[in-house]
Amino acid sequence: MGGDKGPPTMVLGALEAIRENPDITLLMVGDQNILKSILAKQKKKYNSRQMEFHHASERILMRDPPALAVRQKKNSSMHLANQLVKSGEADAVFTAGNTGAAMGVSLLTLGRIPGIIRPALMVSFPSLNRHGWTSLLDVGANVDSKPKMLAQFAVMGDLYCRHLLNVPKPRVGLLSLGQEESKGNELVRETHELFKKFKSINFIGNIEGQGIVNGKADVVVCEGFVGNVVLKFGEGLMRLFGDILKREVATNWLNKLAVAMLVPTIRRIYRRMDYKEYGSAPLLGVQGISTIGHGKSNSKAIKSAILHSARGIQEHINDKITASLRENGVAE
Repeated sequence: MGGDKGPPTMVLGALEAIRENPDITLLMVGDQNILKSILAKQKKKYNSRQMEFHHASERILMRDPPALAVRQKKNSSMHLANQLVKSGEADAVFTAGNTGAAMGVSLLTLGRIPGIIRPALMVSFPSLNRHGWTSLLDVGANVDSKPKMLAQFAVMGDLYCRHLLNVPKPRVGLLSLGQEESKGNELVRETHELFKKFKSINFIGNIEGQGIVNGKADVVVCEGFVGNVVLKFGEGLMRLFGDILKREVATNWLNKLAVAMLVPTIRRIYRRMDYKEYGSAPLLGVQGISTIGHGKSNSKAIKSAILHSARGIQEHINDKITASLRENGVAE
């Protein structure tokens, strides 16, 4: 029931996902009357046996304060969907609703993977590396992190890239204000020492801000306050680029002609840099699979998030995280 575009876009993305993967069964949690009326209007065929409905009488709105939404609205689609994972009726939960509420509800309902101190939220930024994306975590699940927490984030980001993004040996960097080991605040310096002791992770050292997009790393680790600022700045920069382009085009007919010739190229560049293309942000470290989509997600992003969640289940990603925490000596 979440997302800026509401249930119609969510349902369309869900249908695209089950058409692509016949092994998925989706438990659609929300107002059944609304969901079924949307499905009744669909012209394309889909396997109805891949879809079940669970009615929720409440919904958490995007404007709801996360703390209030977590404590109240127990009959919301977000609460009930997480309860289905907790009870074992479902393996993963996906929402494009209120991000703060989604993190809080998943953490309180599902609990943490054994050995994890705190979960982390991960997003993918377009970059110049070999697969086109750099994963950044944490981007807001935690605002006060300890070195061992950042070490655990590195373990989770490394495994996600290996098994879900098909990067054989991810290069893991630590976000700092300089590449030298001595650079950064106390948290970064202490974390750097922990990272050097990793046994199965390809730690390449400190990464400066431009390293997120210049292709030097596949995974970049930071604490949540910094990560969220980077995320919001990146989204703002994309909007600024679009606005400036529109203004420049409108100045004279030569600009309009030039842009008209470059429209296919501009669209390809914009799609690559658009947050909706990467689908979602996994909340790594909770029991089960919890994935949060951007509020402005389109149906393609929703489909991608669902398919990635299914892969996380098939790859037993949480079992791999538990094993890697022990191997690298950072389990709590």
